[in-house]
Amino acid sequence: MTRSTSSVQMIRAAVVCLGVFAGGGAAYAAQDVVIMTNGDKLVGEIKKVEKDVLTFETDYSDVDFKIKWEKIASIESARYFVVETFDGKRVSGSLKPDPEKKATVQVADASVQLPQLSAAQPIERTFWSRFESGLDFGYSLTRTNSAKQLSLGTNLAYRDENHVDQLFANVFSSTQENAPDTQRWDVANDFRRFLGNRWYVNTTQDFLNSEEQGLDLRTTIGGGGGRYLLRSSSQHLALGGGLAWTKENYTDATVPTKDSADAYLATEFMTEKLKITDLITRLTYYPSLTISDRYRLSYRFDLDFNLPGDWYLRIGLFDNYDNTPPSGFSKNDYGWSNAFGFKF
Repeated sequence: MTRSTSSVQMIRAAVVCLGVFAGGGAAYAAQDVVIMTNGDKLVGEIKKVEKDVLTFETDYSDVDFKIKWEKIASIESARYFVVETFDGKRVSGSLKPDPEKKATVQVADASVQLPQLSAAQPIERTFWSRFESGLDFGYSLTRTNSAKQLSLGTNLAYRDENHVDQLFANVFSSTQENAPDTQRWDVANDFRRFLGNRWYVNTTQDFLNSEEQGLDLRTTIGGGGGRYLLRSSSQHLALGGGLAWTKENYTDATVPTKDSADAYLATEFMTEKLKITDLITRLTYYPSLTISDRYRLSYRFDLDFNLPGDWYLRIGLFDNYDNTPPSGFSKNDYGWSNAFGFKF
């Protein structure tokens, strides 16, 4: 009886401990408060704010709530957020309603009207929770000439209050009867540190393999800075520039390796204001400082059609141009791809 009683007590204690942990977890998940203009109160977790819509998760609903700003009277959270406004201001801190102003939230020492809040990204204390990523895959087959095309792309982004680091990788392969196979891959990284609301300094790394241009590996490493001419969470236009070093190894062993000091001028445009689609395009111009009359262009265009959940359909175009490639190789390496992907 003593052992039985002791066992029951141990089971009860374990159940109590589980209840405490479960209750603590529920309390953590239910720490954010949204009050609607009709007086309804939602308790749960603010997931994100984008495209003028707040996504809110609760324990009592299987589906996240998506609420437009005009239906929200106040929001409150003790968690840490990076908040951006439509005029480009960027502040961070917990979210507190302003008792003296309607539809206004206090973030640190700043007072932000809800209609002016373009993004609120929760920044958790753990390092890994600040990452966002996506993966897409495309394949096409044309019976007429047995043309096959395969594409694989991925992106990884890290964000905190003062930095953005983005990594892009793409693989492209094409085969066709009575024509040589073509393959290419590229990996690029862009790290930016913000200086105020508009300016930034950055470093870039780019690695390209292209059979079309005879490149076994082109390595470009640079650094500089830039300014956002237009900036909000849903749209931006940036212009930057700097200096870079380029080293090129060719598939033809008889072609000597090239080393070049370059300048670069880059522009980037992104918009999510098209509702069902997201658009991002980048153009970089590399005039050589050490090889006379040589320049290169790199261009990328991606149009993502948003599907239910976190799925998307991507139409992408790319082009790499070199005005003085090795003899026998093409100046242009361009292509397009259709891909199906998932963001997580």
